[in-house]
Amino acid sequence: MFVKEGELPGIGKKYSMKTESGDTIVVVIHYTGKREIYYFEDDSEEPTAVIELTDEEARTLGTILVGALFQPTSDEEKIGFLMKHLVFEWVKVPENSFLAGKTIKELDIRKKYGVIVVAVIRDENVIVSPSPLFRIEPGDTLVVVGTLENVKRFVKEVEGECK
Repeated sequence: MFVKEGELPGIGKKYSMKTESGDTIVVVIHYTGKREIYYFEDDSEEPTAVIELTDEEARTLGTILVGALFQPTSDEEKIGFLMKHLVFEWVKVPENSFLAGKTIKELDIRKKYGVIVVAVIRDENVIVSPSPLFRIEPGDTLVVVGTLENVKRFVKEVEGECK
């Protein structure tokens, strides 16, 4: 799978992904939190479909797509509980970060911060479910999941070192 990331000055970020069938999905994330999803069939110049999502809707959809909520049960309350308490966040690893050059296992991220690294975006590649021996590098974007409190604490720690 190929995911391309790009800056949209004054707007936010753009992520493009080509599917196995040759279609393209483009996600635009605005600084305001709004998300736009564009679906292009084959190599069409015009999108077949456009969907706008709020920040909360996008996070809920992401949680569903990543499979964090699927449980073979009809207990809707349990699923609703999980959706309200799980948060996904994309955290960019700064230069000279305490994370850089260390493995997920060495950092003990899950135990220390209560978050799980579910994917890493490096350059144009997405590494889903990285091994504990995966070495984090500056510029990587970590996709983490956890409770709101734990994710905020982890982001604060990573961003706090930049100040």
